[in-house]
Amino acid sequence: MSESEVLIIGGGVAGLTAARDLTRAGGQVTLIEARERLGGRILTDHSLGYPVELGAEFVHGRPPETWELAEAAGLHLLEVSGHPRTVAGGRWFDSGKVMHEVNQIFERMSAVSADMSFQQYVEKQRDISSDGIEQARKFVEGFHAANPERVSVEWLRQTANAEDEIDGAHSFRVSEGYERLVETLKNQIDMSRCDLCINTEVKEIHWSPHSATAVTVSGEIVAPKAIITLPLTLLKAGAVRFAPELPQEKRDAMQHLETGPVIRVSLCFRERFWENSDETRESSFLFTDDPSFPTWWTSNPLQFPMLTAWAAGRYALALQGASHEQMIETALQSLSSIMTVTSRDLVARLERGFVHDWQADPFSRGAYSYVAVGGAGAERVLAEPVLDTLFFAGEATHPDGHNGTVHGAIATGIRAAKECLQSP
Repeated sequence: MSESEVLIIGGGVAGLTAARDLTRAGGQVTLIEARERLGGRILTDHSLGYPVELGAEFVHGRPPETWELAEAAGLHLLEVSGHPRTVAGGRWFDSGKVMHEVNQIFERMSAVSADMSFQQYVEKQRDISSDGIEQARKFVEGFHAANPERVSVEWLRQTANAEDEIDGAHSFRVSEGYERLVETLKNQIDMSRCDLCINTEVKEIHWSPHSATAVTVSGEIVAPKAIITLPLTLLKAGAVRFAPELPQEKRDAMQHLETGPVIRVSLCFRERFWENSDETRESSFLFTDDPSFPTWWTSNPLQFPMLTAWAAGRYALALQGASHEQMIETALQSLSSIMTVTSRDLVARLERGFVHDWQADPFSRGAYSYVAVGGAGAERVLAEPVLDTLFFAGEATHPDGHNGTVHGAIATGIRAAKECLQSP
């Protein structure tokens, strides 16, 4: 048995941020991570000599939490460049008209007085084309990893307002790889005050006022307080048992929060052959009618020879259970039909394919959270401390429209650390 002042369960960016702030304030913490690595849903592969993101990839807007970290580490955030293109029925066209309708759909949400699902909302848009409605549904599924029949319009409106506050219309990439932000956070922790336990899965948390015990396969770790940064999916599934159970209001709040499934495949080629085509030259995002991977993107402005296939929501569920090799093959077939390049030619050009199925990852079981209809305020309830003993952080606990983001997760780590320091 070992002792600490604060247990931090989870080594994603929320947990790392909390550890940084607590140790800087003179606290002694134990940071427990089930994986053999830190970073949670940030996962970068450098084996080809350039970063291939398998988790978080974009910095949305200019959130100070992320930009200040990047500046401290001397990292470069480069704005996504290129033109969005759409292909349907084998025909390429400019996305302008459809995207104008999609923008109209989201702008009109400000006039909605009663919460409803996004599906219910778009069915009321009589003057919008079927293409516009379908693209809006795909955006909600792809960008938010949310089920249109479940996601709250009130929450979507809140996220749109939150994005406006941080210049969210612009997106950026970490040129050195998102993992460098994780390393920066770790380096900011006073390790003389932090006992780091990786590859250590917590099975149970026994707690009473001013006492928390993390039960792991290798023993027990005790502290007066614990910060829980587990993903929403694990909390809802009871993957870590709380004894006694969490208060009913927290369990009720979790029922109004959901996590969407995502599968991403990054195809790394020997050259950027798509730059030789008028249809795909200087592209950013490709929106398609492909039944497996409807959304693709290039690495612009980074000149890496890589195309990323993205399947979220129903598209990810349809691929569930497939092997990584099968997913790469499916992505190559999809790309072949989109770009009218033979599969054999693509295979010959391919250097390596990378896959991550986030709902199959046992320590995430999905991508990121969203709020279901009727769930206004559920994130705030999930975030509330319990008896000055259990504190909660992680992207699903951000109450102001930034859940589902890296900067939102960092902000919750800052908040949870402050709550710990201010509690008796």
